[in-house]
Amino acid sequence: MKRLKKLIRKLAPWLGYASFFLGAFLLFAYLTFPYDRLKDWLIQEVEQPADSRGRRHASDLQLEIVDLSPSWVTGVDATGIRLVKRPSEPDEQPVEMNIDSVHARVSLLSLLSGGLDLSYEARLAGGSIEGEYADSDGVLHVTADLQSLHLRRIGLLRGGLGIPVTGTASGHVDMTLAQEVRDTQGELSLEVADLKLGDGHAKLALPGMGSGLMIEQVRAGDLSLRLRAHEGVAEIERLRAHGEDAELDGAGTLRLLRPMRSSRLDLLLRVNFLEAYKQKSDRTQALFALLELNPRVAPARTPDGALQYRLTGPIGNLNATAAGQSPPPAGTTQHAPAADDAPATDDAPATDDAPAADDAPATDDAPAAEG
Repeated sequence: MKRLKKLIRKLAPWLGYASFFLGAFLLFAYLTFPYDRLKDWLIQEVEQPADSRGRRHASDLQLEIVDLSPSWVTGVDATGIRLVKRPSEPDEQPVEMNIDSVHARVSLLSLLSGGLDLSYEARLAGGSIEGEYADSDGVLHVTADLQSLHLRRIGLLRGGLGIPVTGTASGHVDMTLAQEVRDTQGELSLEVADLKLGDGHAKLALPGMGSGLMIEQVRAGDLSLRLRAHEGVAEIERLRAHGEDAELDGAGTLRLLRPMRSSRLDLLLRVNFLEAYKQKSDRTQALFALLELNPRVAPARTPDGALQYRLTGPIGNLNATAAGQSPPPAGTTQHAPAADDAPATDDAPATDDAPAADDAPATDDAPAAEG
């Protein structure tokens, strides 16, 4: 026991020196870390991402960060983030999204093992997104909890659809993308309260309608999306929104790949505009009269008058084809065709065309009984 105490007394100064050195080193690294270079690296990863072979290519995104600063030892805070999608066509306008702040904290153990494991929290669009991101040994695991995001303030969403979108979104994501397809799995749930599309000025792009159609605001109700992935394929279990003006239903699959923009979608999407919306104004009446006359829209029309399209291809470059004759998504509410669409009764054979009683053979022409 005495020998142990004596040994501790001899080692104590050296342990103190080592602890002091380690503490000083961490403090120095914390205070002098090149956060400007980290900001430049983040911008490069967004604007010129590397492919699977390590070659960098310019993307259509531009990233700006006002400030990047440390948060305790392993954390970082970013403020004033602006993400801009550059236009791909001369007549397009750039679309941007602003993020108020992002806080992220990295696990040191993951860095020592050659991976990346961090937790994050972002404030944007009047709400928040928080979760975890882990990338190690070719396996990417992402979780996210979305709370009260105001869709109108997410500019990238309008850029994708071409029309304003309003509503409040909340949901949860837990997804694992692996090199081995059998290990790719997860789930996603999303709820959007009081979804509304359009504003009476912006144009909605539709196949066969040239530059698009200017539509009045569509009240689509509450949207619900459920997706579950197993062995690399995510099945869209529920896509539904039934509101005062329109009903939206969808079903399909998403084959998950890395990078995510290469994932391939096969979605049957059905939209049924209700009669009250069609008669809402002179503009909507003219719009649907135009749709009735357009031969390129006819293949998308279902027997009950809805419009149905199939979206296929990589999620970054989707193709839409008319699918009016395909069976509707499961659980779809189908309506009887409007009276104008039903066969007219005037086309049935008229009773006046039946042989009249006077036209029947006269009894005088029949053989007489006496014969």
